Amino acid sequence: MLTDLGSLSSRLLWRCALALVLGTAPPALAQQYRSKILVTPEGEMSRGAELSIEELEKQIGSIEAPYAKSSAGRHLARHYVQQKEYDKAIDFYRQALAAEGLSDVANREMLRELAQVYLLKQDYKAAARVLDQVLAIDLVPEAADYLLLAQAYYRTKKYVDVVATLDGIRDRGLTLDRAQMHQAVALYYRTGAFDQAGNLLRQLIEVEPHNPDNWHQLVSVYLQQNKRRSALDQLSLAREKGIPFSQQDVLLLVDLHAVHKNPHGAALLLEEAIVAKEVDGNAKHYRKLFELWFLARENDRAQRALERAARLSGDTELYLYLAQLLLEQRDWEALNRTMLAACENQLEDRFVGRANVLLGISQLKLGDEAGARRSFINATLITGANVQAGQWLEYMNAGPATQEEARRIVGICYGSMDKRLDVAGIGATPAGDTVAAVTGGATEFEIKNVPRLRLFYREMEMPLADLASKARSLVARMGVALVKSGGSVDGPVHIISEGELPAEGDSSWQLALPTSGSPRASGKYRVRTAPAFQCASLVAQGEGAELANQWLGFARDLQEAGYTLTGERRLVIPRASGDGAGGVELQLGIE
Repeated sequence: MLTDLGSLSSRLLWRCALALVLGTAPPALAQQYRSKILVTPEGEMSRGAELSIEELEKQIGSIEAPYAKSSAGRHLARHYVQQKEYDKAIDFYRQALAAEGLSDVANREMLRELAQVYLLKQDYKAAARVLDQVLAIDLVPEAADYLLLAQAYYRTKKYVDVVATLDGIRDRGLTLDRAQMHQAVALYYRTGAFDQAGNLLRQLIEVEPHNPDNWHQLVSVYLQQNKRRSALDQLSLAREKGIPFSQQDVLLLVDLHAVHKNPHGAALLLEEAIVAKEVDGNAKHYRKLFELWFLARENDRAQRALERAARLSGDTELYLYLAQLLLEQRDWEALNRTMLAACENQLEDRFVGRANVLLGISQLKLGDEAGARRSFINATLITGANVQAGQWLEYMNAGPATQEEARRIVGICYGSMDKRLDVAGIGATPAGDTVAAVTGGATEFEIKNVPRLRLFYREMEMPLADLASKARSLVARMGVALVKSGGSVDGPVHIISEGELPAEGDSSWQLALPTSGSPRASGKYRVRTAPAFQCASLVAQGEGAELANQWLGFARDLQEAGYTLTGERRLVIPRASGDGAGGVELQLGIE
């Protein structure tokens, strides 16, 4: 919140320095190119002769009178400052000072101008030396000189000298205007002199009570000093007085209330700020609101905040925490809704066991014993909640898990190695992917939910009859390439096509092998992950041409039965048959 002195740009510094240099120059400097100075042949100033800048520069060495030489040198120095020829400007300033032809007051002004030129050159050590000379002149000092010297010390990282120089302003009884007070605050703060910075900020609040920066900077000073109670009091007073607050300021006040064991006040402030849109109503802030209401033992308010946080973030951990609260309240319907929302997408494996237990409890309490049984069985297959799940199975006198049920997790709440089962399929036979058997026209088929597959494949352009006849040799070569690329075969051969089914059958295919491991694409072979696939399935017999005709007929039967085709088709060839001679499965994607 405080001004970052280290980020002052060179351009801004140049403008400030140039303004100070030219601000002390005579009015004639407004038109430098017509600038002239009067010098007699003997070197005395007079109205009798005029010399241009170029002529003056040539003759300055011959000027003997101290006053004339100092005046001429200062004039040339100012000219070259405006031309940004700083080395020349420095040289003429030094000649003018060495001539000792001007008063202490004029010399002090020249030293100030010289210091500004060094600052423009970013030679901060030289600037500090010159400013030390300014303060050594036996004249009443000015606060601006101390501030400029402090800035030069800051640039050279002499932080102790920065503080000592600024303290000299106070010791000399000099008065700072508001702008200078802000400069001093920034320097004190950046060098860790928080007591002095705080004193100045309290003075600024008196003279600028409606400037929010003063209030918030003073809070920052208190926090740097670990005076949290003072920071809370100051920020609370600012809030009462209607001082503008940023979102960061509001959240800081919330945290200060919480640190001082006032979670109710912190939660109330945060809730009001979210409603007033002073603070974003996002998942992070609703989670904070939940934690504060929970600490304040406002359970209903805590639960509402947690529901918002979970819904906005989709964070499984928040959903499970909410589910635990609902379990303690015995709100079974809300518990079930929460777990269905939590398991809408694949879970991290560490959450799968606990999620299945909570889902199973809600299912059991709502009368869905089949669904509860499968959820508890799923929970026994993974560490974390398996003991608790076993106790629930014993409580409900559930039958033992079948071999298929014990093989892997299949359910609503699933992990990376598991299979998803939609809510509608909870009561289905757990023996495989089949969801239902359906009759459409004269064709009996099954509706399946095929899990996502990792496929190693190549693109093919040929009629299905030709592809089927060559499948055995193509698959053999593909299997070798798969093993060499770091994978292994993990399922039957798939022949896949997408798009609208043409009347004469497909000619563009993907010949694919489901894979495990981490195979790499190479040459004509590619790797992709096929998403979960809802399809109508039909077991067919025959050669390539017959299969193409059966596929077309199957598609017509599905459309007549009222199904909408998605355009994806898969022909699955069992491993024992490389060419489909032993029967194949036709799969047509449906909505």
